[in-house]
Order: sequence, then C-alpha cells, then structure tokens
Amino acid sequence: MRKAFVFDFDDTLAVTDCMVLVRETDYDQCVARLTPQEFNSHKLPRNCRYDFSEFRNGQFIKNANPTWLIHLAKEVYNEGHSVYILTARENDVQGEINAWLWEHNIDSAECFCVGGTGDEIAKRKKEVLLDIVKRYDKIYFYDDSEANVDFFQHEKLKSYLV
Repeated sequence: MRKAFVFDFDDTLAVTDCMVLVRETDYDQCVARLTPQEFNSHKLPRNCRYDFSEFRNGQFIKNANPTWLIHLAKEVYNEGHSVYILTARENDVQGEINAWLWEHNIDSAECFCVGGTGDEIAKRKKEVLLDIVKRYDKIYFYDDSEANVDFFQHEKLKSYLV
C-alpha cells in the first residue's frame, strides 16, 4: 500500500518566531503582531492589511523548533513512505524548509508552498491534496488550521487537526 504523509509547516511540524503583522493601510503602521495560531481565527479590522514579510525570511526557518510531529515524520520517512510539506508560505523559502527537514534526517518528496491568505490557502491546499490523492492509496494530512483540515474530504484522506 502506497502511503503519503502531508504536513503543514508552521505550528504543525515546526514552531518559529514568525509573526503576521497587521498594518494600517493609510500609514503602514503596525497595529498588531499575530502568531500563526492567532492568525487562523483573526478578523482583519477595517483599513488594515496583513504583512507576511517575516514568513519570507529564511532565517526564521533555520532557527525553527520541531514539534512532536517531527518524530512521526522521521518514522514514516524511515519506513519508506513519502513525506510532503504543504504550507501557506511563499516559494522563496522552499529551500530553507527542505534544508531544515534534511537537518532532521527527512528528505521530503516535495515541498508545496501555496502562498495566499484566508480561503485562498484552503483552496490551494485542496488542489495539491487532490494531486497527491491520485498517486497514493492512503494519505495522512496534518495541519493546525481547522479550515484547512475540514475543507477537503476524500475516502483516501485522513485529516488531523493538531
């Protein structure tokens, strides 16, 4: 049976010091700093925008701390199963994520950086999962966002909120 294990990166496989900044649109002043967990349920105030610039800085990834799920990722990788990363980060940090995984003795089958905000993220993650579903008998998906976990259901897919 061909199995794939798909992990979100931030607050699922790793914890970083990255914050989502909330900025006023008129003066570009930072009015709030949100953790990824806080961002998952945050309602953007009027006349504000999100700034994800810290998530485009590879230094934060190099200093990331693994969560308990790193042990599962290592175990399934060592058993010969495919490990994928599916993150809302932009492509410009894909290399740093792969290097971080390599330092933890995991060589990912692929790192998908879908970028975007809000519902865009869930839709893009669904597209990637649909592609992975075609290639495997069973897929296990781990994410810290309930919206991402609930957005896509399939008989081959087991989703876990962490």
